[in-house]
Amino acid sequence: MFIYIIIFLITIFLSIFETNISYLTIGGRKVVTSKISFAIIFSFLLLLGVCRNEYLGADTLNYKIYYWDVFKNLDFVSTIQRDSDFGYGLLNWIIAKFTNDYWIFRSVIFILTFTISGVWIYKHSKNIALSFLCFIAFGILSFDFAILRQALAVSITAWSFDFLINRKPVKFFLIVLLAACFHKTALIMLLIYLLLDKKIEKSRFAIKVVYYLGAISVAAIGGQIITRIYQRQDYSEYVVRGEGYSLLVFLLMLIGILYFFANRKQPNCKIQSELELLNSIICFQIIATSFSLFTRILYYVTIYLCVTIPDIMEELDNKTKNTMLVIMLVLFSVLFYVTYHGSDVVPYVTH
Repeated sequence: MFIYIIIFLITIFLSIFETNISYLTIGGRKVVTSKISFAIIFSFLLLLGVCRNEYLGADTLNYKIYYWDVFKNLDFVSTIQRDSDFGYGLLNWIIAKFTNDYWIFRSVIFILTFTISGVWIYKHSKNIALSFLCFIAFGILSFDFAILRQALAVSITAWSFDFLINRKPVKFFLIVLLAACFHKTALIMLLIYLLLDKKIEKSRFAIKVVYYLGAISVAAIGGQIITRIYQRQDYSEYVVRGEGYSLLVFLLMLIGILYFFANRKQPNCKIQSELELLNSIICFQIIATSFSLFTRILYYVTIYLCVTIPDIMEELDNKTKNTMLVIMLVLFSVLFYVTYHGSDVVPYVTH
């Protein structure tokens, strides 16, 4: 837990630093503070992921027994045909050509996963430190540590963000399909495309009502539909009652605050689209109150908050920007405590 606290405090400091100072003069050259933030945080988290023990994570043995130990001994054709999530199996097969060490394999997977999402944050965020703060607080970092296949899919779908916002369906669908090669749950991203369809602008409210009613209906049924559709293994134990409401309330509070600050002045088209996407976060969490495993699906859309929150802050004057930052720091600190103090996060152990 101590190592997580250290990086969280460093990220808080850098987010304040980055919000108030744009450049530093080092050796007569101006250096953008966002680049300093990225270099420090990205390097720290990358090292953290590479140096972790190979058995850090809930599904570690499953990945070793059902993937690594199997795919490293197959030929190429068998690798492609063995599993419907053939992208992950193919990665196992390729890495196994260079090493037989499972720890090295997991390190390579983490480097690939975290670099994909880290570079996405670097290219899209207007406050990189705050983006990584969101990344850590929502547990995406610990998710990358432990849930290898789906974490890789989430990182890939993050790059669909621009195409989703700018309504480029072919590129959006291709990225989602690529992510689905590693974990089929990525296909659920296709359902949120209609939330931003400009062709149905007048019907957008009705579309959102349908989405919410659909989420509530699935939650009321208790997740039985999902367990029947996705039968990779028996997920019936994840059908729950009365769980996840605290996170739902937190998300509603967070999104309400984001709407408040975004509407301090007329939001531009990009921010309006980002705000519309927040509806999918609430819908997914409503379903998670009756099907706890759906919390993992939530990562496909909560990762967008890493960019949306800085985008909203960037439009504010300095005083209001700092006010919003303080509120975000408080909320993320609470979320961080709940996320990393819980039993689901394995204590960090080095290799």
